[in-house]
Amino acid sequence: MPASALYRGIYAMVLYTIIQAVVWALVRYLSDDLSTSTLVFFRNLIGLATVLPVVIRTGPGLFKTSRLPLHMLRASAALLGGLAAFYAVAHAPLATVVAITYAAPIFASVFAMLIYKEGVTTARLSVLVVGMAGILMVLRPQFDIEIGGLLGAIGAALASAVAFLTVKQLSATERTETIVALPFVLVLPFSAALAFYDWTPPSLSDVPLVLLMGVGFSAGQYFMARAFSLAPAAAVLPFDFFRLLAAALIGVLVFGDGIDAWVLAGALVILAATIYGAKTEQSAALKAAE
Repeated sequence: MPASALYRGIYAMVLYTIIQAVVWALVRYLSDDLSTSTLVFFRNLIGLATVLPVVIRTGPGLFKTSRLPLHMLRASAALLGGLAAFYAVAHAPLATVVAITYAAPIFASVFAMLIYKEGVTTARLSVLVVGMAGILMVLRPQFDIEIGGLLGAIGAALASAVAFLTVKQLSATERTETIVALPFVLVLPFSAALAFYDWTPPSLSDVPLVLLMGVGFSAGQYFMARAFSLAPAAAVLPFDFFRLLAAALIGVLVFGDGIDAWVLAGALVILAATIYGAKTEQSAALKAAE
């Protein structure tokens, strides 16, 4: 792999971490005025708007698929994960939510072993044990945090794990444009229905922040995908820790959150397990290809 590609991958990953932390801070700020379902609706609406140029350029053929149930599963995971994540950000410190979401790849590995019967190896079991230890470090009894916020973060991580696995399956047969655009089309009507029953209209001062939130989510997803396309996951994943540092800094400076050493330590343990898992999976794939 050329060094220039690696550096561009790292740069894209760092951009993703900063954008994601800022966007979640916007969600937390806007949650004082807008309901969770309203925010999720705007995220999906603006997300669909960002992919419209691709839809127009590609035409109706973009939505031709023989794997609609799998796309529906991915869209459902995106909707439920978005609701859970937005609720968590509104009711728990940013750093704590970010730390818990690091567990998504570990949950995905567990699902792959249980559902898709992927081999149970020593490396995968080690990743699971160490990752769960990190999760317990983050989730130790925290009586000053609403339990709903912690459960929301866990739910978001579980939904992300389902999304990871469905994308992995879909990428074998589906066009990238279809994988990116179709979930927005599928999920928007459901998020609109949820928002209708819990609608809180944004004020004029909220509108620019809502737009920034929606565009930021799409930009963050782009840079994350860009990072993984330029460099191996094991090479760029360590830099995802900037997401926690940025979230912790914003939490302290903007929302008055405290710095929790256990959360930072637990996040490091979870991320280390994820990086180790990515490296072992990459090595196994290279050996299988030889």
